[in-house]
Amino acid sequence: MTIIDSTVDPILPLFRAVGKIPSGLFILTAGQGPDFSAMLVSFVQQAARDPIVIATAINRERPMTQAIERSGVYIINIIAGGDRALLKKYARHALIGPEAIEGVRSRRLDDGCVVLPDACAWIKCRFRQRVDFGADHDLFLGVAEDGGLNDTPHTQPVVHVRHDGSNY
Repeated sequence: MTIIDSTVDPILPLFRAVGKIPSGLFILTAGQGPDFSAMLVSFVQQAARDPIVIATAINRERPMTQAIERSGVYIINIIAGGDRALLKKYARHALIGPEAIEGVRSRRLDDGCVVLPDACAWIKCRFRQRVDFGADHDLFLGVAEDGGLNDTPHTQPVVHVRHDGSNY
């Protein structure tokens, strides 16, 4: 892996420009029991309308990739603007097992999927395909099957803009 210091690298303008691409912040939850995983992601986009397909980029080394592939379903919890608790819990690394939801409010759907009620909204996706495009992340495509708005004081999602595009 090549680490690029965007403060001294000659392609600094490219990294700065890429950093201006806005995204949201999301907590993915997937799996059951010891395979349960939760993590923060920033690339989630609607990729199709009929059916509704959601694209999510996930680092290929994260336990979430296996949790999604094994369970076949996952939840995209959309972080509300002004919420710091979910960001604090998930900002540093992916969590697995019971500690993944320890200390945060959660509820299980009938099929066992975990929704975080402090997120402003959630979308349940059925895993459709993993796309390896030769980078450090793979693209996971899921068909949206269910979703809803949560009753939170902050109803608008976080809009995230990075300093530059050299790292996440």
